[in-house]
Amino acid sequence: MGKQLNLSRQKFEDYVNSFVGLTEDQKKNFSIKKEHSLRVADIIHNLSEKQKQGESGQYLACFIGLFHDIGRFKQLIKYNTFNDVTSIDHAEFGIEVLNEGGLLNELSEDEKEIVLAAILYHNKRELPKDLNGEARMYAQMIRDADKLDILKVLTDYYANPKAEANHTLTWEMPGGNTVSPQVAKQILRGSLVSKEHLVNQLDIKVMQLSWVYDINFKASFELLMKNRYLEKIYGSMPKNDTVIEIYRKVKVYAENKFIE
Repeated sequence: MGKQLNLSRQKFEDYVNSFVGLTEDQKKNFSIKKEHSLRVADIIHNLSEKQKQGESGQYLACFIGLFHDIGRFKQLIKYNTFNDVTSIDHAEFGIEVLNEGGLLNELSEDEKEIVLAAILYHNKRELPKDLNGEARMYAQMIRDADKLDILKVLTDYYANPKAEANHTLTWEMPGGNTVSPQVAKQILRGSLVSKEHLVNQLDIKVMQLSWVYDINFKASFELLMKNRYLEKIYGSMPKNDTVIEIYRKVKVYAENKFIE
């Protein structure tokens, strides 16, 4: 697997480095997405090992991790934003990049189908019901790995009160001390929170807590609990009855999944 993985990493690096004449802001954002992709590849490799996949399965998992956000780089150059709503769905854009750039050449046809499906659906609210077999498993793995790294970035940011305001994390929304009714309703019934219901930064944090309902593997819950991501998000939130009730619900859910 080592030789194959090194080749894929080099292809990834070469693609990222193919963009020249970047502004300082663009270089900074490229670096953020590049490092995120490398970390996600490590996380999904960990999950693949825990699933007792062989070398070929672990390699495919790492490949998906490396390239899951490949559309982000061209998105930033073309639209000057990472906001999919105001530009383009970065997963769909990534499929175009992969197909046009020859980045899938070393994969078999079956592997290509799995990779493209996993990357296409890694950022969607839910997986389609008809996505089955290995494609579904890898899609679930990349969704878990992506969330776990995003939670690391978020909780590092929340833990640093002196951190420079990051609008990609706060969505330029007001702070807020009250959870919006629709947001509270969704998470307390055990559902993912929909982005369209968010009106403040507290709602965003509740949405992040709701991600526990879309984590798929015991190994993912182990990493979630080990790194205390739920606790860290809760620690950054104003305390009121609704917030306390929400945290208790997601914490119990995660603990039960951890010990199953």
